[in-house]
Amino acid sequence: MKKKNFSRTVLILGAACATQSSVAAESISEAFTKGEAHLNLRLRYESVTEDQSAGENTGSALTLKSRLNFKTEAYHGLTAFVEMDDVSNFAGSSNDGVNGEISEPLIADPVGTELNQAFLAYKNWNTEFKYGRQRITLDNLRFVGHVAWRQNEQTYDALSVANSSVDKLKLSYTHISNVNRIFGEDSAVGDMEMDTHLINANYSFAAGSLSGYAYLLESDDNFAGFKRVDTDTYGVRWQGKTGIVAYNLEYATQKSSGDNPADYTANYMLAEANIDIAPVVLGLGYEVLSADDDGFFITPLATLFKFQGWTDNFVNRGLGNISEGVKDAYLTVSGAAYGMNWQLAYHDFNSDQNNASGGSDLGSELGAVVGKAWGPYSAELRYASYSAGDSSPFNGGGLTLIDTQKVWLTFNVNF
Repeated sequence: MKKKNFSRTVLILGAACATQSSVAAESISEAFTKGEAHLNLRLRYESVTEDQSAGENTGSALTLKSRLNFKTEAYHGLTAFVEMDDVSNFAGSSNDGVNGEISEPLIADPVGTELNQAFLAYKNWNTEFKYGRQRITLDNLRFVGHVAWRQNEQTYDALSVANSSVDKLKLSYTHISNVNRIFGEDSAVGDMEMDTHLINANYSFAAGSLSGYAYLLESDDNFAGFKRVDTDTYGVRWQGKTGIVAYNLEYATQKSSGDNPADYTANYMLAEANIDIAPVVLGLGYEVLSADDDGFFITPLATLFKFQGWTDNFVNRGLGNISEGVKDAYLTVSGAAYGMNWQLAYHDFNSDQNNASGGSDLGSELGAVVGKAWGPYSAELRYASYSAGDSSPFNGGGLTLIDTQKVWLTFNVNF
């Protein structure tokens, strides 16, 4: 699918919009007249400071995401959904991924208007089918996510099927034909054509839930970097709670496949616990994305901002890892006060394998966030500071880790 004209779609949405109804429509026309329209506005200021050898390199952007969507009322189990996003830039100077300002820090929120979602859904027999451009989020977003943090969301042209016929068991299958990446249609890497299969099963027990998955990624795109995503990943995840401790355990193995230029096998491991010691929650975690001599574990469809700190130093062109692998030991403290939620986070990074000089220190990051929601409004202030380790450069000299500071101020409103 290709993006559609924003203005024309807005007129269609406006004509179709009416009051909300919880009663299934009795005709196709009634499905539209009883549909719902929603508007979301997200204004964000982001600044980046990189301490390069030639001095500080700074960038900033003030952007607005305007999102308008419409969902029909169900007609014999069938619904339609369409959503448009527009990203505007009002101030600042940075590399947005498509403007050619490659000497400036990257703030990947390019200006543009796009069809974010457009799908038909059919629900019956405890099963939901979706066909079209859609949001896909699996488990904790570590392998498949929507990158909602960025102003231009990542969505998928796909067929998805979700079934809950068996009590406590949820099954899903998705075939992806294209990934609409955060860089937008004007970028050479804004779309990634695929022939990808995602299988996920989750069963709920009294003590927690167990997920098993198989993610078989294959890129149909001739762009050389995309062939690196051709991989088969199999894994299992346990999410449980005992007393005041909620914990996650996960293991996955990944092997190169298809036309991947590398030939490797690598592993993923996660152990994480959140301890509720009111009035705060203490979090401890250890995550490993391993590497071998020929390749490294990658997560190219993940919501990467959610992992390995907030400064995105290990994104590596969207692969989510570097050639030596990443070990991330982290500590979080979170709570609420005066109607606001807050969190402090600390990450200590080391490589899974030593680099060419024999080092493994990838540095550390300190982050803080405070946010408040009231009615349809929310606001958030976030800060992260990354200090490079003693073992840069990594990735065969292609990735030089440098001290980085980032600030985000975000306002959000829903109508």
